[in-house]
Amino acid sequence: MDKRNQTILFLIIMLLVVMGGVSISGSYFQAQQQRTSTSASNPYAESSQLIITEPPVSGQPNLQLRTFKVITYTPAPTQPYGSHPTPNPNSPNQPQPTNVPPPPGIIITGGPVGPNSPYYCIDDVNADGCDDKTSFWVPKGAGGRAGRCGTVISWAHKIVDSLPNGQQYLKALRDKLNPSVTSPCYPQGTGTYPYGYISTFFVIDAFNLAGYHQLSKTNPQHVLGSDLLSWWGTAIGYKFIPYTPTVLKEHASGQQDLTGCVMFINLSSGVFPGIVNVLEADANGNGVISMLQSGVSFYVDRFEVVGWDIKNTVLHLPNQGESKNIQGVAGFGCLE
Repeated sequence: MDKRNQTILFLIIMLLVVMGGVSISGSYFQAQQQRTSTSASNPYAESSQLIITEPPVSGQPNLQLRTFKVITYTPAPTQPYGSHPTPNPNSPNQPQPTNVPPPPGIIITGGPVGPNSPYYCIDDVNADGCDDKTSFWVPKGAGGRAGRCGTVISWAHKIVDSLPNGQQYLKALRDKLNPSVTSPCYPQGTGTYPYGYISTFFVIDAFNLAGYHQLSKTNPQHVLGSDLLSWWGTAIGYKFIPYTPTVLKEHASGQQDLTGCVMFINLSSGVFPGIVNVLEADANGNGVISMLQSGVSFYVDRFEVVGWDIKNTVLHLPNQGESKNIQGVAGFGCLE
């Protein structure tokens, strides 16, 4: 091949390299693809470049077409407040929640849960609906003080399992109890109730099942919420903690565990007790606190928390027998 033809062939080959991304191996040129990082901060973004090296001494030209891909990385979207990356509440591998909720400040939304799930599902419109975006997964609280037969909160969960549930109870009172719940410390158990299982009974039974027998459903001082609140401030072995935002912050930090304590709610008509379930809040104290109860439509109530301050509204639509006239949290009844 004369020099003129060699020059023409060289120009054609170079034109193909520039326009089509050609890897050339043979007696004249060899092109290689090399990946290089385009951003030190993003190792997933890559590009390609051609490197021309010296040709081998002999061999026939060999043209090989090659396509170069630019690999890009798209970060996962940030999860908004009020959503969760689809955990499975019925999975046996789902970790049991504690009074420090994972992830902080995230209120999990979702549909129904199984009977052995570590979550409750509560619908803010219909107490047992749990079929649309008005429903929430509420972790079942764990921890708190334990008696000879377990923690108060663990027995509160068992009592909830005996309260009415199902579509026929969407707006009915949770004041029935069946079957009875018993423990080695409380062999007579809760008994069954065709009606009239009020929230003070719920509190009294949970403590007795755990092994604390100072409370009785036959004692007039313990049956009314206001009387139970007064008793708690004077009983030996028990302590009443007046509510302040600092108390809730100390609970979140582990200084004062309120799980299983009684949460006393002031109403215009008296005092309503429930058992502290779990606090779900971020580092700034914004989230919700939930409590377990009976005698009303919702066996789980959630209260908004802003800057560690519990607001005077429940996060559901009041149904039969419930009051909108909440006048603040009086405090927490705990064990010494």
